Amino acid sequence: PVRLAELARVVEGVQPRIGAATANGRGETVYVMVQMLREANALELMDRLHARMPALIASLPEGVVLDTVYDRSTLVMATLRTVAKSLIEGAALVALVLLLMLGSVRAGLLVALVIPLSMLGALAGMVAFDVPGNLMSLGAIDFGLLVDGAVVMVERAFHELAPLRAEADAGVEPTRERVRGTILAAMRGVARPMVFSVLVIVLVYVPILTLQGVDGKMFRPMAITVVLALTCSLVLALTFTPAAAAAWLRPSVVPRRDPVMVRVLAAVYRPLLAGAMAAPALVAVLAMGALAVGGWGFANASSSFVPQLDEGDLVIQTTRPPDVSIETAIAEAQRLERAVLEAAPEVRAVTSRIGSPEVATDIMGLEQADVFVSLHPRAQWRAGLTREQLIAEIDAAIDEHAPGSEPSYTQPIQMRFNELIGGSVTDVALSLYGEDLEGSRRTAEAIVEAIEGVPGATDVRILAPPAVSLVEIRPDLLEATRLGFTTAQVLELVEALRIGVDVGATWDGPVRIPIRLRVIHEGDAFTVGRTPVATPGGQLVPLSRIAEVRHQETPALVNRQDAQRRIVIGFNVRGGELGDVVDAAQRAVDAQVEIPRGLRPEWGGQFAQLEEARARLRVVVPLVLVGIFVLLVAVFRALRPALVIFANVPFACVGGVLALLGRDMPISISAAVGFIALSGIAVLNGVVLMSSVLERQRAGTPAKQAAHAAARERMRPVMMTALVAALGFVPMALATGVGAEVQRPLATVVVGGLLSSTLLTLLILPALHPWFAGRKARLGKPPVDTT
Repeated sequence: PVRLAELARVVEGVQPRIGAATANGRGETVYVMVQMLREANALELMDRLHARMPALIASLPEGVVLDTVYDRSTLVMATLRTVAKSLIEGAALVALVLLLMLGSVRAGLLVALVIPLSMLGALAGMVAFDVPGNLMSLGAIDFGLLVDGAVVMVERAFHELAPLRAEADAGVEPTRERVRGTILAAMRGVARPMVFSVLVIVLVYVPILTLQGVDGKMFRPMAITVVLALTCSLVLALTFTPAAAAAWLRPSVVPRRDPVMVRVLAAVYRPLLAGAMAAPALVAVLAMGALAVGGWGFANASSSFVPQLDEGDLVIQTTRPPDVSIETAIAEAQRLERAVLEAAPEVRAVTSRIGSPEVATDIMGLEQADVFVSLHPRAQWRAGLTREQLIAEIDAAIDEHAPGSEPSYTQPIQMRFNELIGGSVTDVALSLYGEDLEGSRRTAEAIVEAIEGVPGATDVRILAPPAVSLVEIRPDLLEATRLGFTTAQVLELVEALRIGVDVGATWDGPVRIPIRLRVIHEGDAFTVGRTPVATPGGQLVPLSRIAEVRHQETPALVNRQDAQRRIVIGFNVRGGELGDVVDAAQRAVDAQVEIPRGLRPEWGGQFAQLEEARARLRVVVPLVLVGIFVLLVAVFRALRPALVIFANVPFACVGGVLALLGRDMPISISAAVGFIALSGIAVLNGVVLMSSVLERQRAGTPAKQAAHAAARERMRPVMMTALVAALGFVPMALATGVGAEVQRPLATVVVGGLLSSTLLTLLILPALHPWFAGRKARLGKPPVDTT
């Protein structure tokens, strides 16, 4: 017998390392990552993890400390606090406006009760339909929208109770039955147009339900929640509000005089209305001018996919030469960590994850690293310091103290978000498809040079390491066969030289340990051809005798998609808007780079999602607008009033566009959702006024006088519905907490659009209505004697 130890050295080895982790520049550490399953709830998962932590910490060896690098529940709770703050402030403002405009605490509370009752119904629906409660689904609810139907009903009841209040003051107390009959008759008179108005608002959310992909994931829960809440508010306006009004309202609750706020608004409005009615041609010219300005602003506005959420932490992605050793990668990571820690006092901790984890769910080479930068809360930052300025300080420190890492800056969730939607970790990815690897690389380098000159495009790079040197060993078929080797034996020999071949396994407790046989090679890659090899006949020959050993340059990574080779150029957008930067980058590439035949460029990332959402909305939104117009025709059973009210939609959008431009915000999918919601609110106000105008015309009043009288009478409900809807969104428009970036564009559009829409409803619509009413309506006709 011959023992194995007499033929080979038996040693305990290790598998080649494919990753490492370091922290705060102090050395290696163990990095543990918990991945959430699809459709799981982040807060529930984190609660369970936090509950298990004490037992886990107690089981650790002495001296081992567990430090949390990233906890998603911190961000989730911060965004929920932002949502709760906006909702509470919005509810308070809505209740205050109701009290000031109605002048009655009892009536104001009656209307305000619709808010919690509608939200309870909406939350029950969310549970039933498994709709998550998050930044968008809860944060985009406007309490002003929920009370619009109740406002119209109660205000109408107040208007009809005013004569009964006068009788009571004169000593003639109306009976309870008469009061109830008056209230119910008043509410029945406005119920039909109110129902159609709320249905229009529900209808305008249909386009949001058609969104797909990332934009659908973000905004569909919001649309479902709003539709549920509006449906509940409509049911309450038709049931709870009349019942509660009949039980609680008395002529005595109606103020003898209009509230101070209403009188002030009326004093400002009446001369403006008189001037508009006297000069309809001038009003028309000004209206068309406003539309032209709004159209110009929309055409020249910046565009973006979704507002960038400030997560509170940073991720720096670094790339080094592809042949870097793990020891060098660790040393360079520690050097970068020290540079980042010293760059700014806002940095709390820095942790690097190099290469791939043990369970390679996130495959990266040793040349790649994700550096998690934990920041102190924003309240502890230096006064006036922005996120972009902080990144610039960190970038300067890295350039000075840890050059050569090609840093790219993103955020933890944003990084995964970009990978999911575009296959790259950057905001924008330009893929070059083609089989010519060298030609693709040259073209990609030219594209990088062109894009680097575009303002707003940062971290521009090719998302593939450059070529690396390697040793290629090809069996020499003739010589190998002559010496008794098969091709498979030659390749197995090379495998034994490189990583070893499996010859068995042993166990260390529950752990299976493979046994590998390796051929010892004392030299380096340049001398591998001299390695002696035993032939089947017992002769020793060098490896170069049976195989061709060549040294050459080869791509470090070959990426494929849809069976095509591709190379990806990626960049992030900072200091500009996504749509504008990509447009400029496309122009730069077209002007400076000639794409060879056989190569096909394709723009992706968030920009592709933006284009897909735009294309979908271009089809669905016109269909919904047609549906709104059909509903208006059904309400009034006439074409002309529907056309006049439908004009509210573009005028409302004018205010939304100007509000975005005034706040230097791009037109994003979030803002587009605001425009969609705004069109429904604008139609509601038009229906409230036009119903009163047509009611007077049917009584024989000429169109001009009917429009003037209806505008004066319906000024309060129109102003109330507009104010409560606008003020319900004001806290979101002004919010500065975590997650407010996503809410602000939507709220800004609605608030600004309601200003222009209300102006149209109360001034332009009454002034221009006689032009559209027809000759008979302008002249009026005597009432029909039905006695």
